Amino acid sequence: MNDTVLEKAKRTYELLAADPAVSGQAQQAAALIEKLESQEITVSMIGQFKRGKSSLSNRMLEDEILPVGIVPITSAVTKVVYGRRAAEVRFLNGVVEEIPFDRLSEFISEQENADNRLGVEEVVLHTQSEFLKNGLTFVDTPGVGSFHKNNTETAYHYMKESDAVIFLLSVDSPINQIEIDFLQSTREFAGKFYFAVNKTDTVGQADLDAYMDYCGKLLRHMMQTDEIAMFPVSAKSGEGIDTLKNAILRDCRKSAGEILTSSAEKKLRDLIGSALTQLDFYWKAMNMEYKELDDRFAAVSDAVASIKGRAADLDCLFEVHLNEMKLELSGKVKELFGMEYRYEIEELPMGLVQMDKEDFLGQVDALCDDLQKTLSGILLYREENAYAVVRRINAINRLSRSLRRIRDGLA
Repeated sequence: MNDTVLEKAKRTYELLAADPAVSGQAQQAAALIEKLESQEITVSMIGQFKRGKSSLSNRMLEDEILPVGIVPITSAVTKVVYGRRAAEVRFLNGVVEEIPFDRLSEFISEQENADNRLGVEEVVLHTQSEFLKNGLTFVDTPGVGSFHKNNTETAYHYMKESDAVIFLLSVDSPINQIEIDFLQSTREFAGKFYFAVNKTDTVGQADLDAYMDYCGKLLRHMMQTDEIAMFPVSAKSGEGIDTLKNAILRDCRKSAGEILTSSAEKKLRDLIGSALTQLDFYWKAMNMEYKELDDRFAAVSDAVASIKGRAADLDCLFEVHLNEMKLELSGKVKELFGMEYRYEIEELPMGLVQMDKEDFLGQVDALCDDLQKTLSGILLYREENAYAVVRRINAINRLSRSLRRIRDGLA
């Protein structure tokens, strides 16, 4: 079954990679293919804020690796992988910085990095936890539903990357609408769910039984299944943690392919839907009045001129600035045309060797010129050759039909 999904993902990538109008979705397809080929599972801890996600994560990892506190702490996605104990921050501009653990809160705390003003993409922690030893990637996500909108948006975005999910509830609060909405969104992407009910040390057995019975009925209805994996746990006492971990590890050993297949099918369906939406935006942009297109292409030219002018004034960190310019141009295309236009952001470890300025300026010129040329081509800007217009329209129609056929063939 994995081969079937993998083949469909590869076919999708071939279709998307051939058309620059859906370059962003082509990158996503490439990442999905890599995940299927590596057979590595990502398990994410997901739920409402202040349910105790980070505390429970530390218990599961048997390492006080994630900061915890009374106020919401996690504001950025934090991945944990097996390896020598270390922490690194990955920024949106490609910079990767190794930091001591006592500085973690500077980057993943809402109090110290409000609205992610530091531009953190993710934090990656390494620990020699037995739970991760066989290649499993564990993720602690920001809690949804808090005052901090950025946290909820980050959690919603990352749930699409999860293969299996530990959805955390708590006996001190019934399932609420925020959790229901988030769970219904999450089930569109993950292949396996584990429902952990935290803070069981705070209630008696009768109350716990009543809570588990109530939640079980609701979850079975929401998930449209008679089989719900529920685990009463206590991040404080450690009760129930081993049972949850053993269930996850057993499934990863016996059913990894099944979990990945289910997850990949859902992700591929969403990816194709995103590409079709992108093509719809493309049509709308292509059918703008000439005056409106002129204005928007003029705005692109202004952005390009600004970037080239600033590039000429720079004298260091050229690789970092080049990545930031890519992000700026992507944002400008999104703003003006409603289209995703993604660049490969080069990873830049701290202490990197600088490219020389001549090379930098040459790459900036190529970056800007290629964007303008590509936009003009895919939007048929000022194209007077009727044959070229018809050929482009037919190509987009063929691409849309092919993508729909793949999507319709998914389970």
